[in-house]
Amino acid sequence: MDFAFTDSQREFRAELREFARAEVTPQLFADMERSGSEYHPEFHARLAARGWIGLQWPAEFGGRELSNLHATIFYEEMEYAFAPISRYRTSVVFVGQSVLAFGSERQKRFFLPRIARGELTGVWMLTEPGAGSDAAAIRLRAEEQGEEWVLDGEKIFTSGAQDADYGMVAARSDPAAPGKTAGISLFLVPLASPGLDIRPIRTIGGWSVNQEFFDGVRVPSWLLLGEKHRGWQAITRYTLNFERAGIARTGTLLRLGDELARLLAGGTSASSRSLRQRLAELRAEIVAARWLGYRVAWLYDQGQVPAAESSMIKVLTAELLERLAELGADILGWAGMVRGREAPLAGRVEFYLRSIWFHLVGGGTPDIQRSIIAQTGLGLPREPAPTSK
Repeated sequence: MDFAFTDSQREFRAELREFARAEVTPQLFADMERSGSEYHPEFHARLAARGWIGLQWPAEFGGRELSNLHATIFYEEMEYAFAPISRYRTSVVFVGQSVLAFGSERQKRFFLPRIARGELTGVWMLTEPGAGSDAAAIRLRAEEQGEEWVLDGEKIFTSGAQDADYGMVAARSDPAAPGKTAGISLFLVPLASPGLDIRPIRTIGGWSVNQEFFDGVRVPSWLLLGEKHRGWQAITRYTLNFERAGIARTGTLLRLGDELARLLAGGTSASSRSLRQRLAELRAEIVAARWLGYRVAWLYDQGQVPAAESSMIKVLTAELLERLAELGADILGWAGMVRGREAPLAGRVEFYLRSIWFHLVGGGTPDIQRSIIAQTGLGLPREPAPTSK
Protein backbone atom coordinates (compact mmCIF):
# COMPACT_ATOMS: atom_id res chain seq x y z
CA MET A 1 0.00 0.00 0.00
CA ASP A 2 1.49 3.34 -1.08
CA PHE A 3 1.10 6.23 1.38
CA ALA A 4 3.28 8.66 -0.59
CA PHE A 5 2.00 11.98 -1.90
CA THR A 6 2.23 12.69 -5.60
CA ASP A 7 4.62 15.28 -7.00
CA SER A 8 1.60 17.53 -7.65
CA GLN A 9 0.50 17.30 -4.02
CA ARG A 10 3.99 17.98 -2.66
CA GLU A 11 4.42 20.98 -4.94
CA PHE A 12 0.98 22.24 -3.92
CA ARG A 13 1.89 22.02 -0.23
CA ALA A 14 5.11 23.95 -0.86
CA GLU A 15 3.18 26.63 -2.76
CA LEU A 16 0.70 26.97 0.12
CA ARG A 17 3.47 27.33 2.69
CA GLU A 18 5.18 30.04 0.65
CA PHE A 19 1.86 31.88 0.30
CA ALA A 20 1.16 31.60 4.04
CA ARG A 21 4.59 32.99 4.93
CA ALA A 22 3.97 36.00 2.71
CA GLU A 23 0.28 36.67 3.35
CA VAL A 24 -0.58 35.53 6.90
CA THR A 25 1.04 38.48 8.62
CA PRO A 26 0.71 40.37 11.92
CA GLN A 27 -1.08 43.08 9.95
CA LEU A 28 -3.68 40.53 8.82
CA PHE A 29 -4.43 39.59 12.43
CA ALA A 30 -4.46 43.27 13.46
CA ASP A 31 -7.06 43.96 10.74
CA MET A 32 -9.27 41.18 12.06
CA GLU A 33 -8.97 42.32 15.67
CA ARG A 34 -9.92 45.84 14.62
CA SER A 35 -12.94 44.65 12.62
CA GLY A 36 -14.03 42.14 15.26
CA SER A 37 -14.65 39.57 12.50
CA GLU A 38 -13.11 36.20 11.65
CA TYR A 39 -13.60 37.05 7.95
CA HIS A 40 -10.98 39.02 6.03
CA PRO A 41 -12.37 39.93 2.56
CA GLU A 42 -9.00 40.90 1.07
CA PHE A 43 -7.38 37.64 2.16
CA HIS A 44 -10.36 35.72 0.78
CA ALA A 45 -9.90 37.54 -2.54
CA ARG A 46 -6.22 36.57 -2.60
CA LEU A 47 -7.19 32.90 -2.17
CA ALA A 48 -9.62 33.27 -5.08
CA ALA A 49 -6.95 34.87 -7.25
CA ARG A 50 -4.80 31.76 -6.74
CA GLY A 51 -7.66 29.51 -7.84
CA TRP A 52 -7.88 27.86 -4.43
CA ILE A 53 -11.57 28.40 -3.69
CA GLY A 54 -13.43 25.31 -4.87
CA LEU A 55 -10.19 23.89 -6.21
CA GLN A 56 -11.70 20.37 -6.26
CA TRP A 57 -14.66 21.38 -8.45
CA PRO A 58 -14.94 20.79 -12.23
CA ALA A 59 -13.38 23.46 -14.42
CA GLU A 60 -16.75 24.25 -16.01
CA PHE A 61 -17.93 25.44 -12.58
CA GLY A 62 -14.82 27.49 -11.77
CA GLY A 63 -12.71 24.81 -10.13
CA ARG A 64 -9.32 23.35 -10.96
CA GLU A 65 -10.37 19.67 -10.90
CA LEU A 66 -7.88 18.83 -8.18
CA SER A 67 -8.52 16.04 -5.71
CA ASN A 68 -10.21 16.26 -2.34
CA LEU A 69 -6.81 15.31 -0.93
CA HIS A 70 -5.47 18.57 -2.40
CA ALA A 71 -8.30 20.36 -0.59
CA THR A 72 -7.33 18.63 2.68
CA ILE A 73 -3.73 19.75 2.20
CA PHE A 74 -5.02 23.29 1.65
CA TYR A 75 -6.98 23.26 4.93
CA GLU A 76 -4.05 21.77 6.81
CA GLU A 77 -1.54 24.39 5.64
CA MET A 78 -3.90 27.32 6.12
CA GLU A 79 -4.83 26.08 9.61
CA TYR A 80 -1.17 25.63 10.50
CA ALA A 81 -0.67 29.31 9.67
CA PHE A 82 -3.85 30.26 11.62
CA ALA A 83 -5.16 31.83 8.39
CA PRO A 84 -8.74 33.21 8.39
CA ILE A 85 -10.71 30.65 6.35
CA SER A 86 -14.01 30.48 8.25
CA ARG A 87 -16.01 32.00 5.39
CA TYR A 88 -14.09 29.81 2.95
CA ARG A 89 -15.36 26.73 4.83
CA THR A 90 -18.99 27.82 4.93
CA SER A 91 -18.99 28.87 1.28
CA VAL A 92 -17.12 25.90 -0.16
CA VAL A 93 -17.68 22.99 2.23
CA PHE A 94 -21.28 23.59 3.32
CA VAL A 95 -22.94 25.49 0.47
CA GLY A 96 -20.72 24.85 -2.55
CA GLN A 97 -20.27 21.11 -2.03
CA SER A 98 -24.01 20.71 -1.44
CA VAL A 99 -24.84 22.59 -4.66
CA LEU A 100 -22.35 20.40 -6.52
CA ALA A 101 -23.77 17.20 -5.00
CA PHE A 102 -27.50 17.73 -5.55
CA GLY A 103 -28.12 21.19 -7.04
CA SER A 104 -29.69 21.85 -10.42
CA GLU A 105 -27.59 22.69 -13.46
CA ARG A 106 -28.75 26.30 -13.24
CA GLN A 107 -27.72 26.50 -9.58
CA LYS A 108 -24.30 24.99 -10.28
CA ARG A 109 -23.62 27.46 -13.07
CA PHE A 110 -24.81 30.41 -11.03
CA PHE A 111 -23.32 29.71 -7.60
CA LEU A 112 -20.13 27.69 -8.04
CA PRO A 113 -18.16 30.03 -10.38
CA ARG A 114 -19.10 33.04 -8.24
CA ILE A 115 -17.98 31.26 -5.06
CA ALA A 116 -14.75 30.21 -6.79
CA ARG A 117 -14.04 33.81 -7.87
CA GLY A 118 -14.64 35.03 -4.32
CA GLU A 119 -17.64 37.09 -5.43
CA LEU A 120 -20.23 35.19 -3.37
CA THR A 121 -20.10 33.69 0.11
CA GLY A 122 -22.61 31.46 1.84
CA VAL A 123 -23.56 30.02 5.21
CA TRP A 124 -25.49 27.00 6.47
CA MET A 125 -28.74 27.69 8.37
CA LEU A 126 -30.01 24.59 10.13
CA THR A 127 -30.30 25.18 13.89
CA GLU A 128 -33.42 26.78 15.39
CA PRO A 129 -34.30 27.99 18.89
CA GLY A 130 -35.25 24.93 20.90
CA ALA A 131 -33.95 22.56 18.21
CA GLY A 132 -30.20 22.29 18.52
CA SER A 133 -29.10 18.66 18.68
CA ASP A 134 -32.59 17.66 17.56
CA ALA A 135 -31.88 19.24 14.20
CA ALA A 136 -34.90 17.76 12.43
CA ALA A 137 -37.32 19.57 14.75
CA ILE A 138 -37.61 22.35 12.17
CA ARG A 139 -40.42 24.87 12.56
CA LEU A 140 -39.41 27.49 9.99
CA ARG A 141 -42.17 27.18 7.37
CA ALA A 142 -41.86 27.36 3.61
CA GLU A 143 -45.13 27.82 1.72
CA GLU A 144 -45.21 27.48 -2.06
CA GLN A 145 -47.01 30.37 -3.76
CA GLY A 146 -46.87 30.23 -7.56
CA GLU A 147 -43.27 30.71 -8.70
CA GLU A 148 -42.06 31.57 -5.20
CA TRP A 149 -41.69 30.13 -1.74
CA VAL A 150 -42.52 32.23 1.33
CA LEU A 151 -40.45 31.57 4.46
CA ASP A 152 -41.53 32.40 8.02
CA GLY A 153 -39.75 31.49 11.25
CA GLU A 154 -36.36 31.66 12.92
CA LYS A 155 -32.84 30.26 12.73
CA ILE A 156 -30.10 30.65 15.31
CA PHE A 157 -26.36 30.10 15.82
CA THR A 158 -25.51 30.75 12.16
CA SER A 159 -21.79 31.46 11.97
CA GLY A 160 -20.91 34.23 9.55
CA ALA A 161 -24.40 35.27 8.44
CA GLN A 162 -23.48 38.91 9.05
CA ASP A 163 -20.82 38.68 6.32
CA ALA A 164 -22.38 36.33 3.77
CA ASP A 165 -24.46 36.76 0.62
CA TYR A 166 -26.59 33.60 0.68
CA GLY A 167 -27.87 31.19 3.28
CA MET A 168 -28.61 27.53 2.67
CA VAL A 169 -31.79 27.23 4.72
CA ALA A 170 -33.61 24.10 5.89
CA ALA A 171 -37.38 24.69 6.17
CA ARG A 172 -40.53 22.63 6.73
CA SER A 173 -42.28 22.70 3.37
CA ASP A 174 -44.92 20.03 4.07
CA PRO A 175 -46.23 20.28 7.66
CA ALA A 176 -48.62 17.37 7.05
CA ALA A 177 -45.83 14.92 6.16
CA PRO A 178 -45.56 12.04 8.66
CA GLY A 179 -42.52 12.09 10.90
CA LYS A 180 -40.08 14.81 11.83
CA THR A 181 -37.65 14.20 8.98
CA ALA A 182 -40.27 14.19 6.20
CA GLY A 183 -41.48 17.32 4.44
CA ILE A 184 -38.26 19.34 4.76
CA SER A 185 -36.79 21.31 1.85
CA LEU A 186 -33.59 23.30 1.31
CA PHE A 187 -33.43 26.81 -0.13
CA LEU A 188 -30.64 29.13 -1.24
CA VAL A 189 -31.82 32.43 0.22
CA PRO A 190 -30.29 35.85 -0.56
CA LEU A 191 -29.46 37.31 2.86
CA ALA A 192 -30.39 40.81 1.68
CA SER A 193 -33.99 39.64 1.09
CA PRO A 194 -36.81 41.90 2.37
CA GLY A 195 -38.27 40.47 5.57
CA LEU A 196 -35.04 38.80 6.69
CA ASP A 197 -33.53 40.29 9.86
CA ILE A 198 -30.05 39.11 10.95
CA ARG A 199 -29.15 39.86 14.56
CA PRO A 200 -25.64 39.12 15.85
CA ILE A 201 -25.07 37.00 18.96
CA ARG A 202 -21.59 37.65 20.27
CA THR A 203 -20.12 34.49 21.81
CA ILE A 204 -17.56 34.09 24.55
CA GLY A 205 -15.34 32.69 21.81
CA GLY A 206 -15.23 36.14 20.23
CA TRP A 207 -17.30 35.83 17.06
CA SER A 208 -20.87 36.33 15.95
CA VAL A 209 -23.13 33.32 15.43
CA ASN A 210 -26.34 35.28 14.69
CA GLN A 211 -30.07 34.76 14.92
CA GLU A 212 -32.24 35.23 11.83
CA PHE A 213 -35.91 36.17 11.67
CA PHE A 214 -37.84 35.32 8.48
CA ASP A 215 -41.02 37.35 8.05
CA GLY A 216 -42.61 36.61 4.70
CA VAL A 217 -39.27 36.18 2.93
CA ARG A 218 -39.92 35.43 -0.74
CA VAL A 219 -37.55 33.04 -2.51
CA PRO A 220 -37.79 32.30 -6.27
CA SER A 221 -38.64 28.66 -7.02
CA TRP A 222 -35.37 28.05 -8.86
CA LEU A 223 -33.55 28.49 -5.53
CA LEU A 224 -35.13 25.32 -4.12
CA LEU A 225 -32.05 23.12 -3.63
CA GLY A 226 -32.59 19.45 -4.36
CA GLU A 227 -35.93 17.65 -4.30
CA LYS A 228 -38.99 19.28 -2.77
CA HIS A 229 -39.87 17.85 0.66
CA ARG A 230 -36.81 15.54 0.60
CA GLY A 231 -34.20 17.89 1.98
CA TRP A 232 -33.48 15.82 5.08
CA GLN A 233 -32.16 12.97 2.97
CA ALA A 234 -29.71 15.36 1.31
CA ILE A 235 -28.75 16.91 4.65
CA THR A 236 -27.90 13.60 6.30
CA ARG A 237 -26.28 11.97 3.28
CA TYR A 238 -24.20 14.90 2.11
CA THR A 239 -24.23 18.26 3.88
CA LEU A 240 -23.63 17.13 7.47
CA ASN A 241 -20.84 14.81 6.37
CA PHE A 242 -19.23 17.64 4.36
CA GLU A 243 -19.50 19.84 7.44
CA ARG A 244 -18.06 17.34 9.92
CA ALA A 245 -15.08 16.49 7.75
CA GLY A 246 -14.58 20.12 6.74
CA ILE A 247 -14.35 21.53 10.27
CA ALA A 248 -11.71 19.05 11.47
CA ARG A 249 -8.67 21.16 12.31
CA THR A 250 -5.64 18.89 12.07
CA GLY A 251 -3.45 21.78 10.89
CA THR A 252 -4.35 23.76 14.00
CA LEU A 253 -3.56 20.73 16.17
CA LEU A 254 -0.17 20.26 14.52
CA ARG A 255 0.74 23.94 14.93
CA LEU A 256 -0.39 24.20 18.54
CA GLY A 257 1.44 20.96 19.37
CA ASP A 258 4.64 22.33 17.80
CA GLU A 259 4.31 25.57 19.77
CA LEU A 260 3.88 23.67 23.05
CA ALA A 261 6.88 21.49 22.21
CA ARG A 262 9.02 24.62 21.88
CA LEU A 263 7.87 25.76 25.31
CA LEU A 264 8.88 22.45 26.84
CA ALA A 265 12.28 22.27 25.14
CA GLY A 266 15.06 22.22 27.72
CA GLY A 267 12.91 21.46 30.77
CA THR A 268 14.30 18.80 33.14
CA SER A 269 12.00 18.82 36.17
CA ALA A 270 9.68 15.92 37.01
CA SER A 271 6.70 18.07 36.14
CA SER A 272 8.30 18.90 32.81
CA ARG A 273 8.79 15.20 32.07
CA SER A 274 5.14 14.56 32.85
CA LEU A 275 4.07 17.37 30.54
CA ARG A 276 6.33 16.03 27.79
CA GLN A 277 4.73 12.60 28.09
CA ARG A 278 1.27 14.10 27.78
CA LEU A 279 2.33 16.05 24.70
CA ALA A 280 3.93 12.94 23.16
CA GLU A 281 0.69 10.99 23.64
CA LEU A 282 -1.29 13.82 22.07
CA ARG A 283 1.14 13.99 19.14
CA ALA A 284 0.57 10.32 18.37
CA GLU A 285 -3.19 10.86 18.32
CA ILE A 286 -2.88 14.03 16.21
CA VAL A 287 -0.83 12.18 13.59
CA ALA A 288 -3.42 9.39 13.57
CA ALA A 289 -6.18 12.00 13.12
CA ARG A 290 -4.21 13.55 10.28
CA TRP A 291 -4.10 10.25 8.40
CA LEU A 292 -7.78 9.66 9.10
CA GLY A 293 -8.42 13.04 7.47
CA TYR A 294 -6.47 11.95 4.41
CA ARG A 295 -8.54 8.76 4.25
CA VAL A 296 -11.79 10.76 4.39
CA ALA A 297 -10.56 12.86 1.46
CA TRP A 298 -9.55 9.73 -0.46
CA LEU A 299 -12.98 8.18 0.11
CA TYR A 300 -14.64 11.31 -1.32
CA ASP A 301 -12.32 11.05 -4.32
CA GLN A 302 -13.55 7.47 -4.83
CA GLY A 303 -17.14 8.74 -4.98
CA GLN A 304 -18.03 7.38 -1.55
CA VAL A 305 -19.81 9.13 1.33
CA PRO A 306 -17.74 8.49 4.48
CA ALA A 307 -20.41 9.09 7.13
CA ALA A 308 -18.79 7.21 10.02
CA GLU A 309 -15.31 8.44 9.13
CA SER A 310 -16.51 12.07 8.95
CA SER A 311 -17.95 11.76 12.46
CA MET A 312 -14.72 10.11 13.64
CA ILE A 313 -12.48 12.91 12.39
CA LYS A 314 -14.82 15.58 13.75
CA VAL A 315 -15.12 14.24 17.32
CA LEU A 316 -11.46 13.21 17.47
CA THR A 317 -10.03 16.58 16.41
CA ALA A 318 -12.41 18.61 18.59
CA GLU A 319 -11.52 16.63 21.71
CA LEU A 320 -7.80 16.73 20.87
CA LEU A 321 -8.02 20.52 20.63
CA GLU A 322 -9.58 20.64 24.10
CA ARG A 323 -6.83 18.44 25.54
CA LEU A 324 -4.09 20.46 23.85
CA ALA A 325 -5.50 23.71 25.22
CA GLU A 326 -5.66 22.21 28.72
CA LEU A 327 -2.06 21.03 28.39
CA GLY A 328 -1.04 24.51 27.26
CA ALA A 329 -2.66 25.97 30.38
CA ASP A 330 -0.75 23.50 32.56
CA ILE A 331 2.53 24.42 30.84
CA LEU A 332 2.02 28.19 30.98
CA GLY A 333 0.18 28.46 34.31
CA TRP A 334 -1.42 31.86 34.85
CA ALA A 335 0.16 33.10 31.59
CA GLY A 336 -2.06 30.67 29.72
CA MET A 337 -5.06 32.74 30.76
CA VAL A 338 -3.74 35.96 29.20
CA ARG A 339 -5.59 37.17 26.13
CA GLY A 340 -4.21 39.02 23.11
CA ARG A 341 -1.40 39.02 20.58
CA GLU A 342 1.19 40.05 23.21
CA ALA A 343 0.43 37.02 25.40
CA PRO A 344 2.45 33.78 25.22
CA LEU A 345 1.64 31.94 21.97
CA ALA A 346 -0.30 35.07 20.95
CA GLY A 347 -3.03 34.12 23.43
CA ARG A 348 -3.92 30.95 21.52
CA VAL A 349 -4.20 28.81 24.67
CA GLU A 350 -6.65 31.21 26.29
CA PHE A 351 -8.57 31.54 23.02
CA TYR A 352 -9.07 27.81 22.54
CA LEU A 353 -10.01 27.27 26.17
CA ARG A 354 -12.55 30.07 25.84
CA SER A 355 -13.97 28.87 22.53
CA ILE A 356 -13.71 25.09 22.89
CA TRP A 357 -17.45 24.53 23.26
CA PHE A 358 -17.95 25.93 19.78
CA HIS A 359 -15.57 23.30 18.39
CA LEU A 360 -17.08 20.49 20.44
CA VAL A 361 -20.72 21.28 19.62
CA GLY A 362 -20.45 22.66 16.07
CA GLY A 363 -21.49 20.08 13.49
CA GLY A 364 -23.04 17.90 16.21
CA THR A 365 -22.06 17.13 19.79
CA PRO A 366 -19.56 14.38 20.68
CA ASP A 367 -22.44 12.14 21.80
CA ILE A 368 -24.15 12.56 18.44
CA GLN A 369 -20.93 11.74 16.59
CA ARG A 370 -20.40 8.59 18.66
CA SER A 371 -23.97 7.48 17.97
CA ILE A 372 -23.37 7.89 14.22
CA ILE A 373 -20.12 5.93 14.45
CA ALA A 374 -21.88 3.16 16.38
CA GLN A 375 -24.78 2.91 13.94
CA THR A 376 -23.14 3.50 10.54
CA GLY A 377 -19.60 2.40 11.33
CA LEU A 378 -20.25 -0.57 13.61
CA GLY A 379 -23.75 -1.55 12.54
CA LEU A 380 -25.11 -1.30 16.07
CA PRO A 381 -28.82 -0.62 16.61
CA ARG A 382 -30.04 2.84 17.50
CA GLU A 383 -30.32 3.31 21.25
CA PRO A 384 -33.91 3.54 22.48
CA ALA A 385 -34.99 6.89 23.87
CA PRO A 386 -34.84 6.98 27.68
CA THR A 387 -38.20 6.52 29.38
CA SER A 388 -39.28 8.42 32.45
CA LYS A 389 -40.47 6.48 35.50
